[in-house]
Amino acid sequence: MILRLFKSSVLLGILAVLMACTNSDDYLFDSQDSQQIEVSAVVTRSFDSDGQKSKADTIQPGDSLIFLTSVSPSKSIRNRQYFWTMDGANFASEYSFKKSINEPGIHKIAFIFVDFFGDTLSDTLTVTVASPPIMDTEKFIPARGTQNIDPDSAIRFAWNFDDPDSLWDVSFRFILQDSEKDTLVDTLLNQANFTCRKKLSPLLKYTWTVSAYNEFGQRSKESLSTYFFTDGKTGQNAIAGTVGIHSDQTHYNYNVSLQDSSQAPLTSLQLFGNPGASFNISPLDKGTYSLIVSVDSADDFKPDTIRFKLSADQVLELDSIILQDKIPPRIQSLNGSDTLDYSDTLYFIVYDYGGPISTSKINIYFEGEYVPNFTLLNDTLHVPFNKKSANQNWASKMIFVEAIDQSNNKVWKTFYLRPNASLAEVFSD
Repeated sequence: MILRLFKSSVLLGILAVLMACTNSDDYLFDSQDSQQIEVSAVVTRSFDSDGQKSKADTIQPGDSLIFLTSVSPSKSIRNRQYFWTMDGANFASEYSFKKSINEPGIHKIAFIFVDFFGDTLSDTLTVTVASPPIMDTEKFIPARGTQNIDPDSAIRFAWNFDDPDSLWDVSFRFILQDSEKDTLVDTLLNQANFTCRKKLSPLLKYTWTVSAYNEFGQRSKESLSTYFFTDGKTGQNAIAGTVGIHSDQTHYNYNVSLQDSSQAPLTSLQLFGNPGASFNISPLDKGTYSLIVSVDSADDFKPDTIRFKLSADQVLELDSIILQDKIPPRIQSLNGSDTLDYSDTLYFIVYDYGGPISTSKINIYFEGEYVPNFTLLNDTLHVPFNKKSANQNWASKMIFVEAIDQSNNKVWKTFYLRPNASLAEVFSD
């Protein structure tokens, strides 16, 4: 009996010691020790770090997008699987990738991440694939160059277009301008026609343009651009046209003079071109006329004379008048000689009567070697010249100067550097 009591006491003591050494709270789940997993997906058009990233984008069929994802705290966290879907169907199985989408429509693209415990996380993007509308630039009313439009009556405009996807709403921007490029109408339309009730001026050329847009702001590649002429009183006529030049320069003033068959002056216009200029002269009686066009303060451009005949009740559209400059620039030394004395700076006169010449259109070579760092000021070319091979020379050496004007006329001029030492002096060392 005493032995049993002793054994029980020993067991109870051991159990008490074990319980004292063990804290059962250490085995309870603590939410603060868990890691929260987050996923995020974005779409971009560039792998560059500064490329714009977003949750939605609009592209045309076949365009490529870059799909990126991030997993927090790290992509290396244990997981069961991850994948992408487009409209519920399998799309990709990489974290990040580049892919094109051809099917028109509004697509939901989701990144799905299943963690180690089977929990599913996802993020969704929206990608709209749409084709811009197509304008028909061949069939429209009024037809291109239509004459005798009544300026006092309503004018109906109509055109055709195509929506390749047959999915989107299409709108149109209609613009009507007069011959001076002043805008008379600028409006947005939901239908492919427009009725203009604004009174117009007689015997003038009017241009109208139409651009098509889908509901995502994608614009048609081509815009419809055409024109018509308004009618005048019985027996009245007019002429319309444009004048321009073959030149890199965009700003010129043009003189336009009209003469009758006896060469008596009727009217004169001065037009500002950027680069070309339009004109309209009315009213005119039927008969034979001459139009003389020139460029103001640019004598290299040869004036042009156009002769034409007007019948009754018409606006005659003349072909574009392009004035030609076929005269190259002029190059000479300060003293007019082709032979130059050696100097640390050489000077040349470079000028053109078709407009100023840019230094980018000038090249200078000494014995085949390019000479840099020259400047042009008031038609005077300043050329720093420190060629060692020219310091002492017993024979003439050549300098080439090239200039190209704004009509791409080119000229080369050869100058000779006069000897400045004898043969014995050059080889005395």
